[in-house]
Amino acid sequence: MHDTITRPGVAFLVEAPPRIAITTTAERTVVAVTGELDLSATGRLAARLGEELDLAPRALVIDLTRLDFCSVRGLSVVLDAVAAARAAGIPVAVAADGRAVRRPVEVLGLGDALPLYRTLADAEEHRVR
Repeated sequence: MHDTITRPGVAFLVEAPPRIAITTTAERTVVAVTGELDLSATGRLAARLGEELDLAPRALVIDLTRLDFCSVRGLSVVLDAVAAARAAGIPVAVAADGRAVRRPVEVLGLGDALPLYRTLADAEEHRVR
């Protein structure tokens, strides 16, 4: 697996699971995570999200629709990024359709802090308005 960072005319690849793909357009930055977000990967995701927030995108979308597993620490990293984006005035949305993310969010009562959209398109639509 590779991390992919796409900027106009530039792409960076970094080996290590899970796959983290970052795509930036004029309207938004999308950070998509694929595979398993376990304890060994949360630091890398936190760093990537921090780097993207430092760039002050017009909007941030975190795409977790392709996660097979998400640890509690993984959810914590996403919650921290959402809070940081909101504090910086950056519109943020999280897309997550699978049980790996939706179930812990529901069980832990995190729906208000981490509102989820079923698809990437729904999350992007919400944040571009």
